[in-house]
Amino acid sequence: MKNKAYDLSSYSFSSDEQVLVDTNIWLYLFPAPTDPSNRFATQYSTAFSSLISAKAQPVLDPMVLSEYLNRYIRIEWEGNYKSQYTKFKDFRNSSDFSAIASATETFAKRILSFCQIHSIPANELDLNQALSAFSAGGEDFNDALLVDICKKRNLKLMTNDGDFQDGGIEVLTTNPRLLRACP
Repeated sequence: MKNKAYDLSSYSFSSDEQVLVDTNIWLYLFPAPTDPSNRFATQYSTAFSSLISAKAQPVLDPMVLSEYLNRYIRIEWEGNYKSQYTKFKDFRNSSDFSAIASATETFAKRILSFCQIHSIPANELDLNQALSAFSAGGEDFNDALLVDICKKRNLKLMTNDGDFQDGGIEVLTTNPRLLRACP
């Protein structure tokens, strides 16, 4: 079943809404210093401010926070340290990692301060369906779990990921490809 996508540039949040915020949105809101400026950052910053002003509730999955932390660190390694530490694990064990990790921790704590953590235990997620979708090549495993979480808790998903076209959930985005694919 196709998702229903709403354009965040004209979307009005309500105080009773709960919105699961995807990793890519957090990377726009709290970017790594070496990450190039992205036109979506301003759009999602405005949308997130509207969400907070409307007293809607941003929701976080620990898996999303993990993806954020890992991606942020890799962006910094790729942009500033890859020539010095050709292996990522060498960078993680270096003194240079500490400063980057400290900044990342600060952002992660800010993210946590905005959000409610969803309350679905892992044993209630449809892991078999997520594995099937992954093995068929159609979906990222974590994306399939996010769709399952949204369905089970009636959450909307704020994302810029164009892969979120199927699943039968409501998606909030400014991604033109996603808006065209999920009218």
